Amino acid sequence: MSSKVRLLHHPASQPCRTALQFLVENGIPHEEEVVDITTNINERQDFRDEYNPTGQVPILCDGDLRVWENVAIGRYLNEKYDCPSHWFGGTLEARTRVNMFVQWYAYTLRLGGGAFHWTIFAPMIYGADKDFTAEVRKGKHVLYEAMDMLENYWLKDTEYLCGDGITYGDLAAFHEFVSHAAGNIIPGTVWNKHPKVKDWFERLSERPAAKQVSEWQYETIRQVMAGEIEVTFNRRTAVLKGTEAHGGHNTGLVHLGEKGDYIAEVESAS
Repeated sequence: MSSKVRLLHHPASQPCRTALQFLVENGIPHEEEVVDITTNINERQDFRDEYNPTGQVPILCDGDLRVWENVAIGRYLNEKYDCPSHWFGGTLEARTRVNMFVQWYAYTLRLGGGAFHWTIFAPMIYGADKDFTAEVRKGKHVLYEAMDMLENYWLKDTEYLCGDGITYGDLAAFHEFVSHAAGNIIPGTVWNKHPKVKDWFERLSERPAAKQVSEWQYETIRQVMAGEIEVTFNRRTAVLKGTEAHGGHNTGLVHLGEKGDYIAEVESAS
């Protein structure tokens, strides 16, 4: 293996930022290669043959080894560099809780990223004349359900999602909320109904590594929303896995709310 790992990533990607922040937090020597996901580079067969058959980033290169999927990257780095035990748990119980969280996050918070994707990126990819209301609502439904679960279970008795110390799960969840914050996706009324989530997000936002890794996302999305820059996509496929998000992951039921509109209920001031 080479002495310095290489991370293929794009700063707009939540999983990419997660893997990058883990590298920065732990002072792991690394090189960065930005894969321009506004182009079709990761749709090309040569890219997929070399790095990842799905074409998705992040991808970690360590010599001839290719590691893809951000949690797998985190686990590999954690073991290779013997990182502090709090990241993935130092006891069987702690490791199990981290494992439960990252499994849960993959089909809840990660899919809830559709609220950001369909609001900010979809008009650039598919055309501003298209109506993405239904897709945004699907993403918000999953996101708001997940925020309830964070508030009432994962953060019920602890400062962090998997215990009293920061874990890789915190980084993964945090960067989902970075995108939502950059795009003003979550109304203040929703944040106020989830004070533990809000406090957790604000604390993580103050970490130097978080500021470093998130800076591009906040500034670029601000410029896009202000009309200061225009981003053009030249690709055939979506840049978000699992964009077809469905509600009901946490309860087994699609909760429509007391008046038949779950999203309006969550966003209301009452």
